[in-house]
Amino acid sequence: MYRFLGWWTAVTTGDFDNDGLPDLIACNWGRNTRYEYRRAKPPRLYYGDYDDDETFELLEAYFDPESGAYMPWRQLDLVSRDMPFVRARFSSHRAYAMATAEEILGDMLSKSRFVEVNWFPTTLFLNRTNRFEARPLPAEAQVAPAFGAVVADFDGDGREDVFLAQNFFPVQPETPRYDAGRGLLLLGNGRGGLRAVPGQLSGIRIYGEGRGAAAADFDGDGRWDLAVGQNGYRTVLLRNRHAKPGLRVRLSGSPANPRAAGARLRLWAGNTPGPAREIQLGGGFLSQNSSAPILTHPRPGPYQLEVRWPDGCRTRAAVPPQARGVTVDSRGNIRPIQP
Repeated sequence: MYRFLGWWTAVTTGDFDNDGLPDLIACNWGRNTRYEYRRAKPPRLYYGDYDDDETFELLEAYFDPESGAYMPWRQLDLVSRDMPFVRARFSSHRAYAMATAEEILGDMLSKSRFVEVNWFPTTLFLNRTNRFEARPLPAEAQVAPAFGAVVADFDGDGREDVFLAQNFFPVQPETPRYDAGRGLLLLGNGRGGLRAVPGQLSGIRIYGEGRGAAAADFDGDGRWDLAVGQNGYRTVLLRNRHAKPGLRVRLSGSPANPRAAGARLRLWAGNTPGPAREIQLGGGFLSQNSSAPILTHPRPGPYQLEVRWPDGCRTRAAVPPQARGVTVDSRGNIRPIQP
């Protein structure tokens, strides 16, 4: 995965191909930016402490095929605010525009380092045991930067889905703000594919700057609901009204780890497993999903619940018929409860 150098903003896991291995959803800047069409030759960010004030100054640059050199991306007036030596070196905008990034930095080049970025899509990385297979998410996921990422079975069909919180407004003066997203639901097919759902169908229309997001069954009906934070604006609560209800599971862990963080849960219908789900204490963008997950399966029951506990032990027990919620202890004892 070291080949994928992106402006990653968040990461979370989910079992999108139903093989029991955690795949990755990695949020990125998307393809609706000026950087995307320059991706064949990675854009660069030069940086260094040019005035010895213990802070870095920055110079963005892109590769110009005609000159075969990296050229400055930002205007002279903006660059010279933080690097006055640039204004002293170039008396006109024309002279500055004709100069390469290395010429602009001049003798400061020896104090400079640079980083490059070659991958902007928000991406699903499928876990192939000894490697990851990259699959960019559909075009609707690339129209704006994505931050919060939530994995849950939002429609209750036994296949993991994704929600993305989108948009970014505090841009550079010469750059339009990234506001083409409104939060996006993507439904999984259980084979590593994800399909975007239009907002008029999903009911998700968040036009602010989406940031952190988390899933929980906050009304106790066996469906994953959603909370979405916005930068500088109110948190949005989205109640799930139409999904097929699933089984709420509470794990009873050790005194040192009462919520059994790190455990992996899975429903079985006969010899057919459902997607694996982990108990996590954080994910996405500064967020945490409920530690009492809703488990689903693409086939009807009866079910068995398998738990791989944080210490590596495994238990498996039959789910009581008609149970809407259960508690499970580390010995595999399972007891029905009201969700």
